Amino acid sequence: MIRLIREGSQNYPWLLKGVVLVLAVTFVVGMGWFGFDQAQQSDSVALVGTHKISIQHFRRAYNNTYRFYKDQLKQKDIDEESLKQTVLNGLIDSKLWLVAAGNFGLAVSPEELKHSIMTRQEFQKDGAFDPQFYHRLLATNHLSPREYESQRTQDLLSEKAQLIVQDVVSLTQAETEEVEALASRQTGNETDGGDEAIRERIKRQLLFQKKQRALQAFQANLRGTAKVEIHEEFL
Repeated sequence: MIRLIREGSQNYPWLLKGVVLVLAVTFVVGMGWFGFDQAQQSDSVALVGTHKISIQHFRRAYNNTYRFYKDQLKQKDIDEESLKQTVLNGLIDSKLWLVAAGNFGLAVSPEELKHSIMTRQEFQKDGAFDPQFYHRLLATNHLSPREYESQRTQDLLSEKAQLIVQDVVSLTQAETEEVEALASRQTGNETDGGDEAIRERIKRQLLFQKKQRALQAFQANLRGTAKVEIHEEFL
């Protein structure tokens, strides 16, 4: 996957420039706008590289997933041990993308975090961000602003890392020809490759699938190289 990114950077020089620009951004730990900081608990369920999965984070994720299975999927008998492993694996996967973000030299600026929070619909009232409503909603979900903002920063970093991997993926000449052939078969028109709308739909589907495979392959590579330490006693 590293070779893929290197080749993609040669084909898409703007991507490399974007990464270099991000490298110039210094991540400010104590931004103070919402009270964000990087406080971490000493005990953790797992350690992925240098990134901790705290007991509190794991329990919150587990409880939310348990309620979803119970209330939304109406499952009566839930294998709690299997569910714990499923939740833990999901959290580990999310931390792996933080490892990738660190390898890429990515950062999230205070302005990016502000914009991300203020534009989320769940924190808006009458079409505008409401700080009091923001704090009340977090309190209802047993979250402090610093906890939510820490998690939101990590989400943004993960999204950036995934976008870098996706952006270097494109269809090969053979895959483009496959798009034309599929479009022709669907429209019954062998001369012009079929209707443009059908062609574009097939192209988007194939490209989406290829990007998803690239993400999965990159994540599998991260799992094989990153140091993952699990503390079973806290599960």
